[in-house]
Amino acid sequence: MIGLNVELFFLLYLGMGFLLIFGLWFYYERRDGRLYESRRSRVIFHCIKCGQIYMGPDHREERDCPQCGFTNGRLRF
Repeated sequence: MIGLNVELFFLLYLGMGFLLIFGLWFYYERRDGRLYESRRSRVIFHCIKCGQIYMGPDHREERDCPQCGFTNGRLRF
């Protein structure tokens, strides 16, 4: 059996804990960044003919309404 003193054991134990926390932080930071980027790139449209509010995934200025087919401009805030 390999002999480990108590100080080395706790040092390895704390090091693995810090690596786990850092790994989880890195994973969730990247995941949230991708989710935010996909939400930020969406464009909101409001149909002036039927009143439906809908979103589009691209940066186009006009898009057809999925309900009535009328071409609408994007909303600007």
